[in-house]
Amino acid sequence: MQTILTLGLAALAAAAPAKRDTPHYPATSLSKGFLLIANVTDPTKDLSPSVNGWVVQTAHIGPPFNAAVLQSPGASAPGRIFYENGTDERVRYGQSTVITDGATPPSPFGILVQSPTEFDTLYPTEHDVFINGGPGTPASITRFPSPYAILQNNLGVGTFVACNNTIPYYGYKFITINYAYATFEGPDGGYQYNANIPEGCAPITLLPQCTTLNELPPDAYASHEFAVTERCYEDVAGIDWSRYGP
Repeated sequence: MQTILTLGLAALAAAAPAKRDTPHYPATSLSKGFLLIANVTDPTKDLSPSVNGWVVQTAHIGPPFNAAVLQSPGASAPGRIFYENGTDERVRYGQSTVITDGATPPSPFGILVQSPTEFDTLYPTEHDVFINGGPGTPASITRFPSPYAILQNNLGVGTFVACNNTIPYYGYKFITINYAYATFEGPDGGYQYNANIPEGCAPITLLPQCTTLNELPPDAYASHEFAVTERCYEDVAGIDWSRYGP
């Protein structure tokens, strides 16, 4: 049967006109370490200036708490280096977390997304995203069959958003990263999809850009023993998205 199948495929290939297909999706590499780069998914809702291509950083709001924020790629401080952390079993069941190392000696600071029933006190329609000391909430880089590698919040379906919000600890505005949970029920109880993007916020995906995961010193509290090798993009800014799609 294998010979027949092989001959059949060879015959089809010979009969088909020769052509070069453009790949539908940008190529990915593999790495344990990555930056997270914002990609605005609805340009009509982008902020001004645009946050497309901005990198995830932290804004300290009191130990061991940090708000997840976006900063311009031209800023002096580089973006945080992240890694997905979890055993094979935890990865399989969507229970891994995404961590960056911080403090001295290096300690794990995990991405923590508020649940669908938790909201920001100052912006009560928004769910906060923190990068706090500890493992964080379940999150991962998407795998097959997803054609794109993006950060996925495993607490619920929705999208990350970028908002021009005041952080009370400082008293001035940052581009904060928040989360919008989608809902699927209309006023009459029937099916109705609603992305629930907060007013004035831009829907974004967070794309992993490959980088080197640093070595840890002997006194580190963090550990890279279960750092997961994941898909990532070599240069997010260099991707021509007009060439790709279903």
